Amino acid sequence: MANETLIPCYYALDCIQAADGRLVVIDMHGGVGGGLTMMAAGYGGQSAARARLEPYLRRLGELAGGRLVLFVQDLFTAGQAFPDDFFNLVQKYIGYCPVTDWVPDLQASRRQNRDTSLAPEVEQMGVLLDPLANRLRLKIAYCAGARLEEQRGKAKILLSGYRERARHRPTTVITPPEEIGVVVFSGPSERFPDDFRKQPWFTIINPPVVDQLLENRWLLGALLEGTPAARLLPRSIPVGMGLRTSHEVTEFAASLQAPGGFPLAVLKPSHLNLSLGVRFLDRVALRALAVRQPDTRLPGSVALELVNPRIAHSYEEIMGYRGKQLDNLLRTPGAEVHDHGDGAFHYTAPYPFLENTVALLQEFVEPQPIRARRTGKLHRGYLRVVIFDRRIMAALHRLDQEPDDGTFRDITRPDVPTFFEGVSPEMEAQLQAQLGPFIEEMERQLQGRIHTSDDVARLRERWLMEQILPSHESA
Repeated sequence: MANETLIPCYYALDCIQAADGRLVVIDMHGGVGGGLTMMAAGYGGQSAARARLEPYLRRLGELAGGRLVLFVQDLFTAGQAFPDDFFNLVQKYIGYCPVTDWVPDLQASRRQNRDTSLAPEVEQMGVLLDPLANRLRLKIAYCAGARLEEQRGKAKILLSGYRERARHRPTTVITPPEEIGVVVFSGPSERFPDDFRKQPWFTIINPPVVDQLLENRWLLGALLEGTPAARLLPRSIPVGMGLRTSHEVTEFAASLQAPGGFPLAVLKPSHLNLSLGVRFLDRVALRALAVRQPDTRLPGSVALELVNPRIAHSYEEIMGYRGKQLDNLLRTPGAEVHDHGDGAFHYTAPYPFLENTVALLQEFVEPQPIRARRTGKLHRGYLRVVIFDRRIMAALHRLDQEPDDGTFRDITRPDVPTFFEGVSPEMEAQLQAQLGPFIEEMERQLQGRIHTSDDVARLRERWLMEQILPSHESA
């Protein structure tokens, strides 16, 4: 990414303005999908949302230089597969307390959404972007997938689910790559078209290595460790798979404080794609989590073996996967299909085992109640801040629909109604002053340390070894 840091990047940050006055970044991810479609609701209508988006789209047009601005909206949403062989490995290392609490939620969500199209997401974006692009005289389009093809010795780009306007019927087109100026990708990083990763034709937002890093909750803290920006992150420790002992989790829990009726901590899956598994823990739940942990940490040699062990998927399991999920598996580096010679086969590939069985235990940060303009009453919630090119595009409160009565309500649950409301200009200026340096430091660290997917892997392994080092020192 050495020469990619001049490319503006898009980030969505979930923040809490704490009751004690500090700003805390509780989550951060890239991709273009998070934050755009909620702007109209948060800012009181489509006109205000377009005014917010105009600098964003204008900047994309500058980068495109008169060519096409292409939004690649990959609609694939199925989460990580959990084959029987995964649970065989869980059982083998059950003594180190692998955390798999989120698996039932993910499987239920996958069944519920199996036949649900996310095309309205594209259409909602188009309501905001299409009229703005016309006014700015920019060429924009949308597609669901892209790949490189060769025709008569010349490179062409095959675009599936292509729409020149968001509400047009999707089709398939072939275009010369030179006609595309900017590609803005939204979706899991493993879905990013491989043909686009190293190409000379157009600018990519975000560079895929940036989104890959932000999908793992371990890595932002590891990247910012020792910098002033790290002060904006909540205190946390990893739990599960012996990365912390029972005594260490008990010690961490004892250091946490919260008002009566509020949780003390938040248990989060290591990977953002597993986020349905977020849990808020009170003191009793924390104690139960602590006693599940082992008395010793995971040995270093075992930890490295479990970063990406080979996991088998049976024929019956593969037949139950959706098409793109199977496509993901087949594109995994090191994937192999094993034919038994009797018509049966199974598939093996490296599997992110530790990312699926280690959780991040964060301190719960009590949010400051906000007086909503819509109701005139105090409500609790969090901030969604969307940043592009190091400037705030949107800063929205996501608030509990019920007024604050001094008790905790989990607004991450789909059955808890919420509403969005833009922050005041004064608060937005404060957020820019605090988050601007945070983003600058993160990008400075990226520029110096993260250039390829291999660099992301090395940062992950270095972080992992640091988690188990104390057990080696005491040995």
